[in-house]
Amino acid sequence: MSTATSSPSRRWPCSRLFFSLACAEAVVMVPLSTWAQLDGGPPGLLGAGHGMEMLFGLAPMLIAGYLLGPQTPARLWGLTLPWALGRWQRLFASAPFALSGWDLLAGMLLAALLLPRLRHARKWRNRVGLGLVPWLCLTPLLVWWLPPPWPRLATVIILAALLAFMGGRIIAPLAAAAWQQRGEVLRARVQPRLEGLLLIIFGLAWGSAWRYPVLTGLLLNALGALVLARLWRWRLWSVPRPDLWLLGQGYGWLALGLSGIGLALISGHAITTPLHGITVGALGSLSCGVMARQAGPRHRGWVPPHRPMVAVLVLLNAAAAARWGAEIAPSWLLPAASLCWSLAYLTLLLLLHGRPRSLKTENSP
Repeated sequence: MSTATSSPSRRWPCSRLFFSLACAEAVVMVPLSTWAQLDGGPPGLLGAGHGMEMLFGLAPMLIAGYLLGPQTPARLWGLTLPWALGRWQRLFASAPFALSGWDLLAGMLLAALLLPRLRHARKWRNRVGLGLVPWLCLTPLLVWWLPPPWPRLATVIILAALLAFMGGRIIAPLAAAAWQQRGEVLRARVQPRLEGLLLIIFGLAWGSAWRYPVLTGLLLNALGALVLARLWRWRLWSVPRPDLWLLGQGYGWLALGLSGIGLALISGHAITTPLHGITVGALGSLSCGVMARQAGPRHRGWVPPHRPMVAVLVLLNAAAAARWGAEIAPSWLLPAASLCWSLAYLTLLLLLHGRPRSLKTENSP
C-alpha cells in the first residue's frame, strides 16, 4: 500500500560548505599572490588583483555562509560553481584588473538569494545594514564600468560599513551574554544611535569618494574614532574569552584601517598600506571569529576552545601588522604575513572539520 505525500525539497545547511571554501581560499590564494609579487607568479594576483581576489573570492563565501540559511542542493552548487570558475580564471588572468564574468554571475546569484531578507527588516538601520550585502556582491560592476582607483576605494568603504554593522550585531549579544554569566549587566550593547550615525557617515564617505578625497579622509577618520568608541564600551578585555577577543581585535583593526586610509587620503598618499588593516586585520579576525562558532554544537552556551582561538588571534594580529609594515620594512615581512594568515585559516579549517570530542568539552564548566 502506497500513499502519495508531498515532501518539501531537501535543504542543506550551507555554512559548513561555504566556510570551508572561504578557509581554503584564504590558505591557498594569499601565498600565491605573495609568490606573484616576489617571483613572477600568476599575473592576475599582482597588486590590485590580490585585493580583488579578497573582495570577490573570500568575502562572498563568508557572507553566504553566515547569512544564507538552509538551501537546496541546486542553489548551493549553482552558487559554488561560478565562484569556483571565477577563482580558476583569476589564476590565469593576464592583468590584475581583469575581472571574470563568473565573479559577476556569482555576485548576482548571491544578491538574489539575500534580497528577500530585506523584506523582514523593519528598522531603517537594519534595511541599510543588510542592504550593504547585495550591494557589495554587485561591486564587480564598478570595476567594469569605472576607472581605478575609485572602484577600489568605494568597495572598501562598503566592506568596512558591512564589517562595522555586522560585527556590532555579532559582538553585542555575545558580550552581553558573557557579562551576564559573570553576574553583571552590559548596558552598552548594540548602541543603536551610534550604529545609525556610523551608517550615515559611511554613506557620506562613499558619496564623496568620487570627487572629494580630503573630505572622504576626514569622514573616515571620524568613522575610525566612532568604531573605537563603540568597541571601548563593550569592555571585552575584562572577559576571559579568546573568541570575543578575536572579534574585538577585528573591530579594533577596522578602526585603525579606517583612520589610516583617511590620513592617506588627506595627505595625498596611496591607500594600499592602511587598506590591509581592513582586509587583513578586520576581515580576517571578524570572519575567523564568526566561523569558529560553527565548529561546535549549535546551542547558545557553547564557546569555541581557547587554545585554537588564541593561536588564530595571535597569527592574524601578526599577519595584519607584518602586512602593514611590509611596504616600508624588510621584504621578508610579506611572506611572513602570508604564512601567518594561511596558518590561521588552516587552524580554523581543521577546527571546522576535526571536531574531536575534547573540543566540545574543553570549555564546559
